[in-house]
Amino acid sequence: VQEENWASAGKALTHLPGIREAAVLSTCNRFEIYFVTDDVHGGTRQVMEHLSARSGVSLLELRHSLFMLAKTDAVWHALRVASGLDSLVIGEGQILSQMKRCYEISTDDEGAAGKVLTRLLNTAVSAGKRVRSETSIARGGVSISSAAVELVDKKCVDDLDLDMNQLDICILGAGKMARLLVQHLTPRGVKSIT
Repeated sequence: VQEENWASAGKALTHLPGIREAAVLSTCNRFEIYFVTDDVHGGTRQVMEHLSARSGVSLLELRHSLFMLAKTDAVWHALRVASGLDSLVIGEGQILSQMKRCYEISTDDEGAAGKVLTRLLNTAVSAGKRVRSETSIARGGVSISSAAVELVDKKCVDDLDLDMNQLDICILGAGKMARLLVQHLTPRGVKSIT
């Protein structure tokens, strides 16, 4: 789900009988739905049926691709996500800005967050900021693209016996991750980037 559709996706979920509030977070690495319901099992079933209908993926196949957390576990998960503790690269900072956008979009007039999700997402963003400012989690390369460049730097010397300035790099893709990869490679002085 593209960011410009997060609000409408959340709103669509609140049209389900058991869902009172909803927020969607969709990035290159994760797709998460935070929702408030009075019936955890029934609400979860409704959300899964909605996802199945929208995606064309069977409920059985969808169930094997999801993990579901409720109550306190869901709160702790949101805090870990915003803090960068639940990322492919621990301490990765993009997720905090993405969680902040989730908060902004879902609490906007078009969003579907009410009091519960507003408080959850606001607390998660605050916790993420605090973790980044009061710990050294953000030290060093903390994005997938910067970690990839660090790995290339190490492997080109260890495996190829070449320096970075001797490398011709080919990037497949034209999205945000590819742009970030170019940004991290350029200062390293690689021979060429295609």
